[in-house]
Amino acid sequence: GGMKGTTWVQIVKAVLLISGTLLITFLVLNKFDFNISDLLGAAADNASQGEGGVDAGQFLSGGLQYGLNTTTKIDFISLGIALVLGTAGLPHILIRFYTVPTARTARKSVLWAIGIIGGFYLMTIALGFGAAALIDRTDIISSNKAGNTAAPLLAFEVGGGEDSAGGAILLAVISAVAFATILAVVAGLTLASSSSFAHDIYANVIRKGQATEGEEVGAARLSAVAIGAVAILLGVFAGNLNVAGLVALAFAVAASANLPTLLYSLFWRRFNTNGALWSIYGGLTTAVVLVLFSKVVSGDPNAMFPDADFHWFPLKNPGIISIPAGFLFGYLGSVLTKDEDPDGAKYAELEVRSLTGAGAH
Repeated sequence: GGMKGTTWVQIVKAVLLISGTLLITFLVLNKFDFNISDLLGAAADNASQGEGGVDAGQFLSGGLQYGLNTTTKIDFISLGIALVLGTAGLPHILIRFYTVPTARTARKSVLWAIGIIGGFYLMTIALGFGAAALIDRTDIISSNKAGNTAAPLLAFEVGGGEDSAGGAILLAVISAVAFATILAVVAGLTLASSSSFAHDIYANVIRKGQATEGEEVGAARLSAVAIGAVAILLGVFAGNLNVAGLVALAFAVAASANLPTLLYSLFWRRFNTNGALWSIYGGLTTAVVLVLFSKVVSGDPNAMFPDADFHWFPLKNPGIISIPAGFLFGYLGSVLTKDEDPDGAKYAELEVRSLTGAGAH
């Protein structure tokens, strides 16, 4: 249980995920004699077949979703910014640094993580084009409207399909890996959110520093149940949404609320508590409001509420607006409020520790 249990779940998940992705990538490339050009050509040809088929050249140019007009191109830029910057602000990623003993070990773990994650993202290229090449799109849509079952269906296909028991076995294995991945992320998020509520809000705001350790643990347990209930309720309405799009929104929120505070704390001497509060709440509010009034929630057949239309924000990812807003709020909060003077000595200590790791133990 706790941090140790969550860590082990994520370790097992990482091994299963990388192993399963390596296997599927190998099987996909093997079907095309490890020729990337043949894979791309087959994917484009398959996409152009049948009713609703698209031009093969347009398929390979990336124009199906993000190259249609100026708005979708800006949306693509917003998506890229959110994915790149959001990784640094995800709470269940940041909390991992509490599991390593020294600053040097933390740096080493980051290097390992970058290498593994980078390799995984490269392999997803083969998975995506493999699914486009080997599976009819109507089969994917009939299985799940949002296309979330493309990877399991690909595993079934490269494992032998209906002609071999290997297809069913590989489908089961990849589905289990997907479940383990979800479990690991949910465990990390629940632990991060419940501990933050118990320590930051309950102990320091509600009880004003007078809470006992047992009371904090109790608050963490109750908040975990409450947060889980809210997540389940939202999940009911998000069943038809593409998982990749939801992940991108989470990254945008993390980049808008958390990243500005982290960077200002590390590199700006005048940054203070008010700036941190303005940055976190300003970036968070901007991102959430823009998502609520975007086509992710309403105004689109694939929205969370497809029959309603109260959207006015044209982009599906708010990162290009909300991330600069988070930085702006942090700057204004530090400059316009004079309730607290920046502590130069603490900043100097933080700077030395962040650059060298000295004293972090």
